[in-house]
Amino acid sequence: MSWPARVLLTGREGASQALADLVMAWARDIASGQPRYILELTPSQRGAHCGCECSSCGLPLIAVNAGKTEFVRRPHFRHPEGTQRDDCMVLTARVAVLRQLQDAGWIDLPKRRVTAQVMGLSGQYHDAWVEAPPQRMRISEVDYRDRAAAVVTLDDGRQFLVDLTGSPGQAGQSDGVGPPTIFLGTDAPELASMGPAELRERARLVPTEVCWHSHWNDAQLRAQAELAAREAAHFYFDDVPSWLELPPDLDPALRRETVLHYEVKRILEQEGRLTVPELRVEASCPGVDGGTVIESWLLDEEDLRLNCVRLEQRYGRLIPDVTCEAFDDEHARYLPLLIEVTVTNVIDEERLERIRENHEATLEIDLSRAGGRVNRKEFRQLVVDEVALKRWLFHPDELPMQNQLYKGLLGRVRREREDIAERARLTAEREAQVRAMPLTTIAADYLHAVRALQVATGNPIEAPTAREALADAVEKLALRGFPEAGDENLLEHDGILARLLSIRWNRPVGYGREHLTDVLDEIRSTRGARQSEFSLYLIAVNAYPPGFDADQQRWFDGWAGEVRASLRRRERTYLRDPSYDRLLALLFPEMAPGLAKKGGKLESVYELILDPKRGIFVRPETPERRPAKFIANQPRARQNGQRLLDTRPGDVRLKGRDLEAWKRANPEWARAWFPEEFDDDSPAT
Repeated sequence: MSWPARVLLTGREGASQALADLVMAWARDIASGQPRYILELTPSQRGAHCGCECSSCGLPLIAVNAGKTEFVRRPHFRHPEGTQRDDCMVLTARVAVLRQLQDAGWIDLPKRRVTAQVMGLSGQYHDAWVEAPPQRMRISEVDYRDRAAAVVTLDDGRQFLVDLTGSPGQAGQSDGVGPPTIFLGTDAPELASMGPAELRERARLVPTEVCWHSHWNDAQLRAQAELAAREAAHFYFDDVPSWLELPPDLDPALRRETVLHYEVKRILEQEGRLTVPELRVEASCPGVDGGTVIESWLLDEEDLRLNCVRLEQRYGRLIPDVTCEAFDDEHARYLPLLIEVTVTNVIDEERLERIRENHEATLEIDLSRAGGRVNRKEFRQLVVDEVALKRWLFHPDELPMQNQLYKGLLGRVRREREDIAERARLTAEREAQVRAMPLTTIAADYLHAVRALQVATGNPIEAPTAREALADAVEKLALRGFPEAGDENLLEHDGILARLLSIRWNRPVGYGREHLTDVLDEIRSTRGARQSEFSLYLIAVNAYPPGFDADQQRWFDGWAGEVRASLRRRERTYLRDPSYDRLLALLFPEMAPGLAKKGGKLESVYELILDPKRGIFVRPETPERRPAKFIANQPRARQNGQRLLDTRPGDVRLKGRDLEAWKRANPEWARAWFPEEFDDDSPAT
C-alpha cells in the first residue's frame, strides 16, 4: 500500500472569539471513530449516552436535545460542565469539512511545483521548476484512525493521511521524508454548527487554501527540476558538457573558458563559415601647411568559408585557441587563420608581440564584452555572423599597406610643395609683367572687357572668353591697388560701369533699349540703396554732354535739381559710398574733377547722418559690396595643386577635362562662370 497523504486543516488566531455564539453540531463516535451529526442520534443516545467525544480535545460530550422533534434550543453537543473547550469548535469544523468531502465523493488535488537550483562554473545560480498538474479525484473511503488522524482513500488506491492537529509547516515544499501531505486551510468555526446539506450548499466555504506539503512523486519531480536547472546552465555555457573531460582540480573560471573554446570550435566546424571584421589602415605625415595629412585604406568585412577547424594547434611560439583555413568565393584568403577567444584574460602586450612575430592572420573574438550571460542561440550569432566582438590582432596586409600609404603621402606632400613653388614663381612673373604695364593701358583693357562681356552675355561661345578676359583685367587692377574692380556693383548687367559707359558713348550698353534717355529714365526710376549712385550719373552727364534737346534738358535739369537740393540738405537718400571714386577717376578721367568734390558723398561708409523725420542719427543706405561670383571663384590652373590633363604649362585657367572636373566639383561657381550652360535666364555677374 502507498503512503497515505496527510491533510492539515488549520485556522487563524482569534477564531475562538466567535465560538461563544456558536453550537457544536458535530462530534466523533467513540466506537467507530466516524464523525456524527447531532440530528443522526436517537432519543436513547441523549445526554451522556450519546457515545461521542470531542474531535479536538477527546473529552466525552453531552448530546443536548438529541432525538427531539420539538425544541427551544436546537440540538447540539456540549462539553461537560467545568471543562476547557479552547478551540474545539474550529477543529470540529474541520471534521465537518472532511465529512462533507466524504459525502461529496471527490476532491480537487492542487498542482505540485518543485524547484531546483544549481551553481554554474561562473558562480551564478540557475533555477528551474517542474509541476505535477492539478487533478479531480474520487474518494472511495475515509477512515478516521484516531482523534488526530484520518485516511482518505482515492479510487486509484492512493491514500491521504488526514492530520487534524499540529502546524501545517512551510507550504509548497517537502523534505522528501514521510507520507504525502496536503494542506487545506479553513478558519470558519461556524462550519461546526452546519448540517450536511448546508455544508454541501455552501461548498465555497470548504478550505480556501490548498497546497501540497509533500507528494508521492516528489523525488521524481525534484530530479526533473534539477535536470532542467542543469540544462539552463548548459544553455548558458555554465557547465561542463558530458562529452568533455577536464581535470577535476581545474579552476572553475578556466573550466568555463575551456568550455567556450570548445564551443567556438564546434560551432565553426558545424557552420563552416565566419564573418571577419573590416580592416582600416591609416598613415600620416606633416603637411605643407604645418598640419597633418592622413591617408586611409579599408578592407571591408568578409564572409569566409572555413576548413580544417582545430583546437589549440601550435604555430611557432603560439598555441591559438582555434586554427582553421579560410577561403573567399574564389581564392584562399588566410592559410592559416588563427582565432583567439578571450573570456577573462585579456591579451597583453607581450602576447600581442608574439602574435605579430608569428606573421599569420590572427582574429580575436572577445566574449568578455558580450555584456553578461550569452545563451547558445546568441552565442552562435556572435561567433559566426556578428563583428562587434571581433578585431584583427594581426593582418598580413596591414604593414605593407601602411608603408604604401606613407610613401604615397610623402609623394603627395612633395608635389604640393612643388606646386606651391611653381605657383609662387608664376605669380611673381605675372606681378612683374603687370607692374611693367602702363596703368592707363590696364584701365582701357578693363573697360573694353566690361563692354565685351555686356555684348556677349548669353552667347555660349563668346561669353566665357569675355568673362575670362574681364577676370584677367580685374586681377591686373587688383595688383596695381584697385581690388574693388571686381565688385558686383560695378560689373553686373545694369551696374555702375554699364550705366557710365552708356552716358560716355551716348548709347545703351547692357540695356535692351534704343536711346540713352531710356537708360537715364530707368536709372531715375530706381529705388532703394542704389539711389545713392545718382550723383555719379549726374557727374557723368556733365563730363560727357549727350546733346539733349530742350525737352530732354528740362527733364534732366529737374531730376538733377531734386538730387542737388537733397544733398544740400544732407539727406541720406543720395549720399554715395566713395569707395569707387578713385577707380572711376582712372577709368573716366573727365569725371575726376566732379568726383573730387566733397559734396554728395560720405566721408566714410561708417558716417552717421541725421534723419530729420525721425530725429535720430542713422547710417545711410548704400549698396552692399561683394565680389562678382565669377571673379571670386575662378577655374584657375594650379590653384589647388591638382594634376592637370589638358591645361598646358603657362595657362592661367583650366582647359578641357580639367575645366569639366572643376565644374563638377564647384556647381555654384560654374553657374556664375558659365550661366549659358544652365537652364537659367538670369544674366552672369
